Amino acid sequence: MSKSTLQVLVPVRGDAPFLAAALASLRAQTFTGWQATLCPLDANARDIAMRAVDGDARMQVADTVGMAEASALAHGAHADASEFLCVLDSDDTLEPAAFAVLLDALAANPDAGMAYSRHVLIDANGRALGPGPLCELPYSPDALLLDFMTGPLRIFRKQAYRDAGGFVSAHADASDYDLCLRLSEVTDIVHVPQALYQRRIHPQAPEIARWAEGIEARYGAFVDAVKRRGLDAQYDVALHIDSWHILQPLRAFGGVGNWG
Repeated sequence: MSKSTLQVLVPVRGDAPFLAAALASLRAQTFTGWQATLCPLDANARDIAMRAVDGDARMQVADTVGMAEASALAHGAHADASEFLCVLDSDDTLEPAAFAVLLDALAANPDAGMAYSRHVLIDANGRALGPGPLCELPYSPDALLLDFMTGPLRIFRKQAYRDAGGFVSAHADASDYDLCLRLSEVTDIVHVPQALYQRRIHPQAPEIARWAEGIEARYGAFVDAVKRRGLDAQYDVALHIDSWHILQPLRAFGGVGNWG
């Protein structure tokens, strides 16, 4: 694709210590037809985002200070008319061919409204921790109810994104899972087997800092999906959390809460 058709939303939080690396991986994409919308969630993040853009005409900073992340992403997406949409977390990085591979997958599957890839987990210093385990699972709309395998790198067709209702704040700590569930109900989804994304795990990452809130939010999104699909007439639902103790060497990103 030669024209600028892909909008990349970049949520920016707090001190945004990894934003420069995220934007460097964006600028290194072999597919060059993208525009980025940085969505700062507080005033400090806005100042950092403005400096990071550094006059790059392909990047703009949205007026999203004070918004919840889902609302900020929805605001950013609404302001752009690109055919495709992607979210790059400001903690994370892309492989150079990430956009090209996912857009080729969508071109080869015209009925699909979303394509996603495998990913690897990295620590604060960029060292690999292993593959993202859920993205190894086979995708199906039913399997998605129980395991969030469709992420974190996803490219949406904007029309499918709109048909699914876009980002909403009903389950703020699981807005991406909620959106993927709704997308799975209105469009086909393609799983690309390559690892095209590095998901950075560190103590301030939302999935670490708001671990408990994320569990509750994902359960809420799951319950809503069960009801939308009419499965509540046949099945009961419950949230089951296993508890276990782990003793392991400290990881480089440090401290309690390391992922095994």
